[in-house]
Amino acid sequence: MSPMTSMFRATAIFAVAGLAAIVFASPAAARGPITLRACNNTRQTVLVASSYIPVGGADWRNKGWTKVRAHSCSNIFRTNNRTFYARAEVRGHSNRFWGHDIKQCVEYPGPYDFYTGSDDTTCPEGEPQQFTTFHSDGRSAFVWNLDP
Repeated sequence: MSPMTSMFRATAIFAVAGLAAIVFASPAAARGPITLRACNNTRQTVLVASSYIPVGGADWRNKGWTKVRAHSCSNIFRTNNRTFYARAEVRGHSNRFWGHDIKQCVEYPGPYDFYTGSDDTTCPEGEPQQFTTFHSDGRSAFVWNLDP
């Protein structure tokens, strides 16, 4: 076997091994469930409302209000869907909130928990409020920092 053939064979083996590592590592990271974790960096309790497709589900779950104490973090939900929505409010002050690009339904005073279909563009329960749209990059946890 010539030196060129040996070098070509070694290069091919490393290339195949590298490709295999990418192929076998990526699907787990790209397809696993995602947890939305809200971290409240304020001095007050905040309440989080969410709209997401639960793991194994097909319809949107609209749920509120998950309490996150001051200077702490809480897991809000798990989903396999790469797009989801959330809104946070300072407890007792709905005019102090995090949410800005899409309207979703909430119920006051809560708690609430109902489902809507993907094609439902109305607010069948509650009232529309501003939510933030999140697009996950495939990591297993998406941390939402609620800063003052």
